[in-house]
Amino acid sequence: MTNDDPSDDEVHEALDAFSARGRRRRPGPAPTDFRLSRLHLLEASVTRRIEERSERTHHRPGTVDLSERPLYDVLRDYKLGPHEKPVDRPIDLVRRGTAHLASCDCGNGRRQCADCKGMRYRPCEPAQVCTVCHGVTACTQLLKHGGLPSTPPRPVKPGRADHPQERVDCEACRTPDSACPGCRGWGKVKCTECGARGRIPCVPCKASGTVDCTTCEGHGSLTSWTAGRLEWISRTRQVPPPVPRPRQVASELGSAGWREDRLDAHDPLPDDLLPAHRSALEPELGARPGEKEREIVLRRLTVVRATPPASGNLELYVFRDAGGQLTVRRRVSEEGRRKALLAVAVTVAVVVLVLLLAH
Repeated sequence: MTNDDPSDDEVHEALDAFSARGRRRRPGPAPTDFRLSRLHLLEASVTRRIEERSERTHHRPGTVDLSERPLYDVLRDYKLGPHEKPVDRPIDLVRRGTAHLASCDCGNGRRQCADCKGMRYRPCEPAQVCTVCHGVTACTQLLKHGGLPSTPPRPVKPGRADHPQERVDCEACRTPDSACPGCRGWGKVKCTECGARGRIPCVPCKASGTVDCTTCEGHGSLTSWTAGRLEWISRTRQVPPPVPRPRQVASELGSAGWREDRLDAHDPLPDDLLPAHRSALEPELGARPGEKEREIVLRRLTVVRATPPASGNLELYVFRDAGGQLTVRRRVSEEGRRKALLAVAVTVAVVVLVLLLAH
């Protein structure tokens, strides 16, 4: 029995207080008449910090200051300082003699713009199809366009088309009231993007023809080095509980008064640990490859199941709350649940049978 285990007298006292509240409505059994069985719960976790060492080559734009990073020759031989524990963030190292600055193959940090191919602009059609007539009904007298220029020397400026159904004088054939108000008979108008110049400045390179090199980010050089990394990865394993929480009060036990112990790899298991608990824990405590630290969290709680005499349907559960006081919870037993389900099934079967016979 652990120091936090309630004695039989304490359990009987808690049951007596609980029954006294119930006797106001109906008489109940004496506390000493209850059959008591103890459930010694153990919930434990083992968190190991496993060291992982990795090595890779880095290439970074421009000049990188690596002066504050520790140097190493062989990564597996590097020794951590007495207070170095790369748990929250890794320790980055530099392999001796590998850091150097080299020119990028772009030459000066710039590369030809892929959008304009270095031309500084993109070609554009000087004229675009009229948005009012779509070039289809530019003029109702297209046959009269013969002998006249089919297009103006420069695309015309788009006209206002507040009333697209109205026609205006055609500039191509001179026919009154026959042309689209948007293009005035030409079918095309000046491009609003390039202003009929036939090209527009390239936006990605800002009309310079070159852009920053994506490899060196415009620096023109790269710093390369072989980097070693040390980090301790936390891995937690939940120990399978020797006795699971009673389903009837599983949620209430989450806030119960569990006794908690925290141990490291060098601490012995508590002397008052039950043999069944010790047997469940010991196989989980062996050292793992790369293990640097270990934390064992033990949470223990004793739950007393009290069964009233001559009743297989009800159970009372007694356990300590977070304040250390004994609390009692009344629940339907597994046998009572089975009886209730059986009664429901029988009732449903009878109703179905009656309905079938009625037809």
